[in-house]
Amino acid sequence: MDKRTAREISVKDEFLYNKKINVKIGTVENRNAPETIYINISFWLKPRESAIEKNKKYNRKKTIEESLNKILQKKLISFLKNNKFFLNQKDNIYICSIPENFNVNNNPNFISIELYLHTLNIVSEKKYPLSSKKDTELFIECLQICNFIGREVEKIEKHFYIRKNTKAKQDIYCMA
Repeated sequence: MDKRTAREISVKDEFLYNKKINVKIGTVENRNAPETIYINISFWLKPRESAIEKNKKYNRKKTIEESLNKILQKKLISFLKNNKFFLNQKDNIYICSIPENFNVNNNPNFISIELYLHTLNIVSEKKYPLSSKKDTELFIECLQICNFIGREVEKIEKHFYIRKNTKAKQDIYCMA
C-alpha cells in the first residue's frame, strides 16, 4: 500500500468564527498519521482613521506586533497546555509575519500567522489522520485552534480594519 503524503485543506468560512481570515491546515508528511501539522492564518490589515487621527505618533507596527505576540506567546500556549492532540509544547513553532514597512502610504498590509504543531501521532499507538471528511478528530481540533486565534485577532479591530483579501467585492473594509 502506498504511503499518501502531503495534504492541505483550505478551510471554508462556514467552519470559522472569524470570516475575515483565511485558514489553511496541512501536513507535508503522511496525511494518514501526520506527526506535525501546520496551520496558516492570513488576513489584511489597515489602520482605522480614528486611530490615526487620535495619535499622529501612533506606532502601528508596534501595536500589531504586541497584539499578535500576546496571542501567540501567552494566550495560545495556555490554550494548548492540556490539549490531547498537540502534546509537545516546547517543540511547537509559532511564526508571525508582519511587513517591515508596515502601513507605508496607508496601504493594507498582509499578515500571516503560522503554527507548526506536533501531534500525538508521534507517541500514540492509535493514529489520527488529517481529514476534513472522515476521521475528523485532528481536523476539528485544528479548527478549534483557528477559531481561538480568530476570536483573538478580532479584538484588534479597535485599531485596524481586517479583511480577507485585497480585492473585496466592494472596496470597503469590514467594520467591527
